[in-house]
Amino acid sequence: MRRKSLTVAVLVVVLTSGCVGFLLGDTLAFSASKATVSDAALSDAGYEQKRVDKVVENRTFEAGGQSRKVKVTNWVAEYEKGLSVEGTGQKTVASFATLSSPRFEIAGESVNPLARYSDRKLVEKFVQRYDGVKDVRKVGGRNATMLGKETSVSKFEATATVAGREVDVTIHVAKVEHGDDVVVAMGVYPSLADMEDDVFRLIEGVQHGS
Repeated sequence: MRRKSLTVAVLVVVLTSGCVGFLLGDTLAFSASKATVSDAALSDAGYEQKRVDKVVENRTFEAGGQSRKVKVTNWVAEYEKGLSVEGTGQKTVASFATLSSPRFEIAGESVNPLARYSDRKLVEKFVQRYDGVKDVRKVGGRNATMLGKETSVSKFEATATVAGREVDVTIHVAKVEHGDDVVVAMGVYPSLADMEDDVFRLIEGVQHGS
């Protein structure tokens, strides 16, 4: 039976948002270090790796009447856990993803939108890629330690269509600046599954630069 996936790896969409500020000169290149989840955390939470990909963005900016190019190398890692949706008899998956993107400035201003986006904005960028995901609302949050830093993990709820019927889903999102990168972690799962503790194991198991 085909599983319906609510993947969060589409976080890379935020990297195509508009940026401002530029320095004249040669093509600039910025690269992030990989952000993944430790094997121990994956085992404890029962998730499996789906993919770890390098995503390269080439953008052109206008400054001083001239066009300049910026090459940005990001990393996306995605993990899944198979589930049954209660009352439907259908299979779905809980998803967790990490995104690392270089934190850089041009003309003294942050160019990477990830550094500026609120947790709500990140979720909005994520859910707009799915038909049938609606009514996104923040319902709380709690702290976790991610990459050695205590950070707030925002909790959202939404409604999604899975196997032809509406299912309530829960979304957690956290963001920290670590080294020269911005690292985002996001998890989504059917609310009936109550997988918050699993998601926090994954958040606390994020590793960066390995």
